[in-house]
Amino acid sequence: GAGCRMNISEDYKRELKRKVFHCLSLVYLALFHLMGRALVLWALGAWILLEGAVEMARLRRPEVNAFLMRFFGGIHRESEKERVSGVFWTSIGCWLTLWAFGDKPAVVTAAFFYLALGDGAAALVGKAVGRFKFSVWGRTKSLEGSAACFLVCLAAGLAAGLDGRQALIGAAAATAVECAPLPLDDNLWLPVLCAAMLAAVS
Repeated sequence: GAGCRMNISEDYKRELKRKVFHCLSLVYLALFHLMGRALVLWALGAWILLEGAVEMARLRRPEVNAFLMRFFGGIHRESEKERVSGVFWTSIGCWLTLWAFGDKPAVVTAAFFYLALGDGAAALVGKAVGRFKFSVWGRTKSLEGSAACFLVCLAAGLAAGLDGRQALIGAAAATAVECAPLPLDDNLWLPVLCAAMLAAVS
């Protein structure tokens, strides 16, 4: 009924906000191209230390946690109320990608695109039109969401300057990582593992 549609709509709006916020990782990519690898590693490293301190305070002080949950407008997942947020893991994943593969701009660009755009496409399309479900080690995914992730990552890889073979391999890797039940947070592993795969085949 109307109540159910409202709940679904609110849930989708929250996911959309999360994914827009997720696209802030593209700021790191822009700074990498504008400022160079070394400066961005220092700046992003400082941000990670600051974010880590905030996470520690949030998890140790319930009142700080409650304030931050309200301040960010409910874009967090319920599971993040009592554990480190995805922002922290995303930042570490971006730092590691820049540190290990910063001498390969096309690889870094593609990996960041996968993180910001491919992962978002999987979640938003899966929530909107996902009908064909499958389970990967306890994680429920949709065929539609995974297809969207693959297609967006394929286009992103080509836009980043990869050749056709590299773009296909990178898109397949990103889709596999997005589905896999990886420890800690997939935002940590997605750019790093995809960049490693691309570096290996480039």
